Amino acid sequence: MSERRATFYYDADCGMCAGVVRFLRRFDARGRVVWTAVQSLEAPPEGLSWDDLGRSAWLARGGGRHEGFYAIRELLGLLPGLAAVGALMRLPGVRFVGVPVYRLVADNRYRISGCRVERGAYLDSDSRNFQGRD
Repeated sequence: MSERRATFYYDADCGMCAGVVRFLRRFDARGRVVWTAVQSLEAPPEGLSWDDLGRSAWLARGGGRHEGFYAIRELLGLLPGLAAVGALMRLPGVRFVGVPVYRLVADNRYRISGCRVERGAYLDSDSRNFQGRD
C-alpha cells in the first residue's frame, strides 16, 4: 500500500454502513482510500482492538488514526467532490454536535438500517462487489 493512501475500516455487517461506503467509493476515483471491512481482517490493525473496530469506523493515514466523527471528517476531506463537506465539519463547534450524533448513529446502526447484512458478506478492498467470506 502506498504511504499516501488512507485505510478506512468499517462494519460491513451493517447494511447502512456498507451502503454509505458504496456511495463514498464513487468519489474515490484517484484510489486514495483502501476500503476495508473489519470482517475481512485476520487480526485488528496494530494499536486497535476488535472492540475499537466494533464501536466506530476508523481512518488510518500517515501513521495517525481517526475514530468515528473524526474518521468521517478526514475521509470526506480526501474525496474530490466531498472535500467541502469535510471542511465544513472543521468549523468551530461542529464537533460538539457531530461527535454525539455519530455516537448515537453508530450505537444504533443495526436498528437504523433495519437490517444486518448476511454474516460474513463484505465489500472487499479490491472489488466494488460484495463477496462471501470463507
